[in-house]
Amino acid sequence: MPKVEVAPPASLHVIGPVGEPTDGAFHLFLAAMTIVVAVASFAVWTPFGVVATGLLTAVLAIAVPPALPAVILCAFLFQNLVVAWFTPFVPDDGTFDALRGANFVILMTTFSLFVLAAFPSRVRAMAGLRPWLFMTFILCLVIGFYLLLGAVRGEPKDAIVYFRNTITPVACFHIALVAATLYRVDLRLPMVCLCVVAIAYGYLEQVFRMDFLGLFHGDLYVQRGLKAQIEAGVWEKTMRETGFVLRGLEDTMTATFFNTALFADALPRIFRNAGPNFHPISYAYALSLSSAWLLFRGHRMLPLAAFPLLLLIGSKGAAFLLCVALASRLLWRASSPRLTFAVVLLLASVWTLAATIYGARHGDYHVLGFFAGIRDFLGNPLGQGLGIGGNLDWNRAQGEGISAVPVESAVGVMLSQMGIGSFAFFGFLAGIIVSARRRLTETGEPDFLFAFVAVVTICANAVLQEEAFYAPLALGFCLLLVGVSFGTHIRAQQPT
Repeated sequence: MPKVEVAPPASLHVIGPVGEPTDGAFHLFLAAMTIVVAVASFAVWTPFGVVATGLLTAVLAIAVPPALPAVILCAFLFQNLVVAWFTPFVPDDGTFDALRGANFVILMTTFSLFVLAAFPSRVRAMAGLRPWLFMTFILCLVIGFYLLLGAVRGEPKDAIVYFRNTITPVACFHIALVAATLYRVDLRLPMVCLCVVAIAYGYLEQVFRMDFLGLFHGDLYVQRGLKAQIEAGVWEKTMRETGFVLRGLEDTMTATFFNTALFADALPRIFRNAGPNFHPISYAYALSLSSAWLLFRGHRMLPLAAFPLLLLIGSKGAAFLLCVALASRLLWRASSPRLTFAVVLLLASVWTLAATIYGARHGDYHVLGFFAGIRDFLGNPLGQGLGIGGNLDWNRAQGEGISAVPVESAVGVMLSQMGIGSFAFFGFLAGIIVSARRRLTETGEPDFLFAFVAVVTICANAVLQEEAFYAPLALGFCLLLVGVSFGTHIRAQQPT
């Protein structure tokens, strides 16, 4: 369990439990080594990988607890890059899939230890920390209940998948909050390095494409995914619906501009970056969130360099987040805080409403999935359980104007699966938004403006985008950064 100590004010340089000052470069080194060792241990044997990764993470949590937020951030973004390198040496598909679960083992081991670290009386006595601990514990109990309900009523494997998706942002917030309350956690250098590497990777991938991916077997990683898609009939259905014929690996990574049919006839298809995590939308959120966080801290060049990549990736939600961040930063300097908050909320509301109206008129499956979630909630307010559902029934959705299963909408899926329990999750996010607004008004710290903008925007995106809540590099990444800001603020308020 991480060492528990009531920290001195943030103005002092804190010495960690092993006598070394917190060091961003050292934390990045630990993160890189942890990811490589974890993936390699999973490649040897999955049970060995689980045990070895858990033990390694526990050692880090006890010896260098301030490093854990950086370790988790890097594991989310760069784990699959390491997995790609191991791809030729792991012929078994089951083992290959297990390799990609190493970051979840890191996350849950850390979460378990930091939950234990929150129980000592001196920690619980911190007035600013206590309400958040209570909220996260209650939310974990609610999620656990729906995990059991989903495992009993449906497939246990599906229930576990959605448990992972739902618990990840809660775990990220708790870890970052407790770590930053007890220790000095400085993410400035890790965030700059993470953003620089992610942007450089994106441009190299865009220019050299499959030749670049081939340097670390990324092409073989993509090929594995293509095999599963072909066997499922994904590309055959795409050919029937759009006339697009798959000719090779690179074709699987192309899309219309901004991934919408609006530009299908006017512009040629573009290569859509997947990033070091091999998932375009998650990669876009990593670029957007890291750029927005740095923007509020005075960095301009990195957000400017990231924006063209966001356009090429075509994640409208991630690009919208960075645009709102820029607008709010300008407003915060030029006008009153109240106007800034109002504009952010207005932009998020108009964005969601416009997308919903447009999607409803054109039979967009994101909107259909959202309406299906509302329908399921009204029919069964208790909720069906995590993992209950399936893929979208395209023919019925397009023909009847409603989806049989809520998908592609995080809000719709959560309403269907967790029913009234989903309001505990929504209330948790609302509490973060309100607290960020209050702390920003009191302190003027830009970190809280980031927290307000990022959480509001991601919640707006979640109405029509499942990844907004469920992708670790979206809400999980966001709440890790927000948790550090909240924890640092609580720590600074503690008496010496």
